[in-house]
Amino acid sequence: MSANSDMNPFQVRGQSQTSIVFYWCLNGFVAVFCLILALALRRFVQTFMALFIGLGVELPGQTRFLMATCFWLLPLNFVGLAVLVYLKDLWSKDFPLKRLNTVRIFLAAFVMSGVVVFLLYLPIITIAGKLRDSK
Repeated sequence: MSANSDMNPFQVRGQSQTSIVFYWCLNGFVAVFCLILALALRRFVQTFMALFIGLGVELPGQTRFLMATCFWLLPLNFVGLAVLVYLKDLWSKDFPLKRLNTVRIFLAAFVMSGVVVFLLYLPIITIAGKLRDSK
């Protein structure tokens, strides 16, 4: 029996079994994180939308765009990132590059959620600035 025939089919050359398990757990975490963000941010946008309608404030263009597209574009972005977590494994055979791309997807989801929260608070920031300037 040769050494190649004893090798696990999921074993990547030069990688330990522990690092592969950690890699798949990281992929699962990032995919679930993206899906949770898709659901949570859509709900946050709906809450802020009701708040802004009740206040009757003039919304900046970026916030209006976010609210107009929150039902399809926001979930599409995060679900797309969750799917990309697993599709990226088909593109490259380089194991360190796969791990790096998983971290990049996580950071992209994290930054995108921060941008969404900033756009939701943007009208409140502008209202506070107008109130400060009126004194």
